[in-house]
Amino acid sequence: MRRVLLFLGPLAAFVPVAMIAGLAPLAACGSSSATDGSSGGDVTDAGDTATDGQAPAPVDNGAPSTTYPAPHPPLPELVNALKGPVLTTPKVAFVFYPGDARATELEAFAGKVAGSTSTYWSSTTAEYGVGALSYAGKFELTGETAPATITQAQIGSLLADHLASGKLGVPDPQTIYTLVFPAGTSITQPNPITTLFGPVVSCQGFSGYHDNVAVALSDAGTKTEFAYAVIPTCDSDITSLTSVLSHEWVEAATDPLLTSNGSFSVQSGPNAAFYAPDADHAVWSLLGGGEAADLCAPGGPTIEFTPPEIGYPVQRTWSNVAARASHDPCVPPIAGAAYFAAAPVLPQTVTFSTSFTGSVTTKGIVIPVGGSATVEVDLFSDGPLNGPITVKAGDLLNMSYGAYGFAKSLAFAWDRTQGVNGEKLHLTVTVTDGSFLGGAHAFTIVATNGNRRQAWPGLVVEQ
Repeated sequence: MRRVLLFLGPLAAFVPVAMIAGLAPLAACGSSSATDGSSGGDVTDAGDTATDGQAPAPVDNGAPSTTYPAPHPPLPELVNALKGPVLTTPKVAFVFYPGDARATELEAFAGKVAGSTSTYWSSTTAEYGVGALSYAGKFELTGETAPATITQAQIGSLLADHLASGKLGVPDPQTIYTLVFPAGTSITQPNPITTLFGPVVSCQGFSGYHDNVAVALSDAGTKTEFAYAVIPTCDSDITSLTSVLSHEWVEAATDPLLTSNGSFSVQSGPNAAFYAPDADHAVWSLLGGGEAADLCAPGGPTIEFTPPEIGYPVQRTWSNVAARASHDPCVPPIAGAAYFAAAPVLPQTVTFSTSFTGSVTTKGIVIPVGGSATVEVDLFSDGPLNGPITVKAGDLLNMSYGAYGFAKSLAFAWDRTQGVNGEKLHLTVTVTDGSFLGGAHAFTIVATNGNRRQAWPGLVVEQ
């Protein structure tokens, strides 16, 4: 999505069917519970210390292994829960204001992404049923001047008017109409959480987004949906645009009809496609969003790369095929670099409920306020690494939403912070305060090796 960098993407995809409709601290209320397949109650884990006079349970630290990858919990699956369509014959077309000096270079970029010598597009989209990409050229908004400010709703109306009038040629629902705004234009979106937080502004809250708009092309009144992408100019370096373009094009092709009325809310449209991960991994959407490019966005500087046949940076995006094989799920993979991660073992099926989300069921652990539990963290890689895997843990809700009322409510203690494939670390999580989100808390484990990092989140619910 790469819509709102800190909060829209995560919340919009957190619950694939019953979406969050608000997170104002004073309004959220609810309950939580859990099962582990046999009974409810407190988490018991090999790393916990027994009470009531019982001997401590033995701790399984694993052992370094040359069998790659070592056993670990499964990675998420990006799912099409609502069976929405994808673009089977996708095209991209630029829409520029007159005199955009970058038009020629961006057209060259689009042509190379769609070119026969590039495997980038097929490697990132083919497994989702998306067809080969074509470049459909550019349209110039002759006689128009880029506005100083424009809203998301106004952009949707602008595009709809130009599609209906023929200014953008013969309308094609397989085309991703890509509006590139100059540096002098500020784009605003309504805050999807609550209007009390104020609007979200381009280059501060988002670097691009994709959306869809319904257009009546005849007097009969029947409307056709069109996918489009909006790219503000946040940096004079054109390479900052190409990475965002690749992000939005992949997502617009795999999830072209993500909204129901062309405006972002915290609920997907009825025809959304590959919008979010499977229910057991719902918390992964909090890392930055649930769509194909969003799931890889937390990967740090190595998430972008420059294919020699394209010559500009593009973003690696999520692959279910690679994830199922425990390889780097963000493709194309980094040549010669083994994938690694630190995966928390979350054995319980937990449920939390708020007046905004309804009941949400996923995988996690239960820890009451003031209580602690120890989580096994499995280290794995799909090949040898140069040096150990180093881990850190953080309070994900506070990291992403601290400015909106989510104070730290989790504390962490590790038995060790380094290891290798096959070893097991143990993370003690303490719930220090209640959560605004129906008793739900989120944490993230960030594993690093050299300049590469991988994040793996987890969910905690109160009793």
